[in-house]
Amino acid sequence: MKSNHISYVVSSIAEIFGIKKADIWKRQFQDLERWLQERNFSVILEKGGEDIVSWKTDTITIDSNPQWESRYYALLHECGHVLANETVEFLDYNYPCDVYEADGRKIKSDAYKVSIVGEEIEAWKLGRNLGDHTLDHFINHNKFDKMMTECIMSYLYWATEEEDDTNSA
Repeated sequence: MKSNHISYVVSSIAEIFGIKKADIWKRQFQDLERWLQERNFSVILEKGGEDIVSWKTDTITIDSNPQWESRYYALLHECGHVLANETVEFLDYNYPCDVYEADGRKIKSDAYKVSIVGEEIEAWKLGRNLGDHTLDHFINHNKFDKMMTECIMSYLYWATEEEDDTNSA
């Protein structure tokens, strides 16, 4: 379904069932929470929190400040990380540097940076596929793509910023 029609469809469904549009996004978010529970992950909504997977505690933290639609897309992305990490072979094959065992020298390497950017892109793709095809959710691809682009660009800026080799006094 084309993205420009998603807003209309979501509005129509909300009107027919007498619910708020936000409730549709919240229900899809809850579907993702159930999907994650099947993989022994839990979701924490934290005001001002960073959207991130904690592999040590099997939790995903999502910032509760944005509206439900944006929270849903952020959680889709984090689910993409879970999918990407389900097989170590997938990461080892596709990315040149183990990002989970990085020391100070490795973090500065181009291979490490490429691996981080690559996994971020992969997580967005896998998350979209999960929502679109596995769970048959509504996704406004224009909004999803905008959020994905902003997030990936922040990683590209990080990966390409020059090191400050000068000594500060």
